This record gives sequence, structure tokens and C-alpha cells, in this order.
Amino acid sequence: MNHPRSLISSAQALRQVFIAPVRISRVSMLAFRPPQNVPQTRFFHQSRCLELRAYRPPVEKPPINEAIRASFVQVVNDEGDLDPPTRLEDVLESFDHAEFFLLQVQEGDNDNPPVCKVYNKKEVREHEKAKAKSARESKVIFKQIELNWAIDAHDLSHRLKQLSTFLEKGHRVEILLTTKKRKRSPTVDEIKQVMQSVLNTVREAGGTQTKAMEGEPGKQLRITAQKNI
Repeated sequence: MNHPRSLISSAQALRQVFIAPVRISRVSMLAFRPPQNVPQTRFFHQSRCLELRAYRPPVEKPPINEAIRASFVQVVNDEGDLDPPTRLEDVLESFDHAEFFLLQVQEGDNDNPPVCKVYNKKEVREHEKAKAKSARESKVIFKQIELNWAIDAHDLSHRLKQLSTFLEKGHRVEILLTTKKRKRSPTVDEIKQVMQSVLNTVREAGGTQTKAMEGEPGKQLRITAQKNI
């Protein structure tokens, strides 16, 4: 039987190996019956009016480059101020269209020309990707799996299959490794084997840790993983 001090030093060694600083509202359906002796054309007209009110025209994107319908524009400079009105042709000739584009950010009126801004295409693409990724992550389902350090082989195999299934479905999974009350203490080899099995399963399912491990091997440890998108 190992001396308590040797177990503590082994747990610390494992920690260094594995842990890197890394309304619905119910809408009642009301039966509608037209009153008697009223011409059907009236109900057709009312229905048509409802359809017209429900219609929403598609939102048009702001014009860019030559699609801007103005001879003069005011450009937002790097300091966030407006430059004096400048011919649109001159502004379009002032930058490389392969890397930049001019976007109308505010419509003009009788007294002022449209306000425009020059954007870097690469930066816009990266911003859109980050925005799309954030939207996808906000829809991710969160799952949790709890494992005992001294778990038997059969139960461990079942939990690892569950972990793999969750990851392959795109869920974010939190694996909580802990000790159970009134259960025997795990050996150092068991701690190492359970951790390695979890990490291997995450990798084989195409997943990766989304943040650094939290806790300590042999005590309570939290691993959060998700399939690479």
C-alpha cells in the first residue's frame, strides 16, 4: 500500500503531464364564419388587404463602389472624421479594388452627399467568419458526463462511447472526473488510464479542448471539449 506522501507526489506529477497552462404562447384557433348575406367579394378584398399588410419587401444592401448613385461623396477617414465632399470617381481611383471597397454607410440628401467608408475585404471576411462562428456556438447543445476515477472497465467503455457520440453530433461536452463518496480511492495507474482514455476519445472523435483543464488529477478535474468546426 502506497504511503500518502507518494500518492500526493504522483498526483502532482500527473497534473504537470496532463494539465497545460492552456412563451411559447398558445394561440387559440378561432373558427371564422362570415356573416350571412354579405357579398363574398368583401371577404376577398379583406383577405387581400391582410396579405398586402403582411408583405415585407426584401432589405436592400447598401451600394458599394460604382453602384453608389452620387457624383460626390464624403468619406469617413481613419480618425473617424468626415473628409470634405469629393468626386466619387476620384475616391474610387484612390484605392486598390482587389483589397478594398467603398461602402455607402449613410444616404445623402439635398444638402449633403452620401457618407461612405473604405473597407478592407480581408478584415470584413474575417469579421463575418467570427460572427458566423459565434452564432453557431450560441446554438451548441451542452452535455455533461461524470466519471469516477476508480470506474470499472465496462462502465468506462460505455461512458466513452457516449462522449464520442455527443462530440460527433457537435455538442459541447463537459467531462467531470471526480471521486465518489464511500468508494475506494483510485490508484495512480487508474488515474492515468482514465485521463488518457478520455483524451484519446476526444481526439478520435475529431474534438479538441475548448479551454484549459480545471482541477487536479485524482481529485476533481473538469475537461471541456467540442468537435472542430
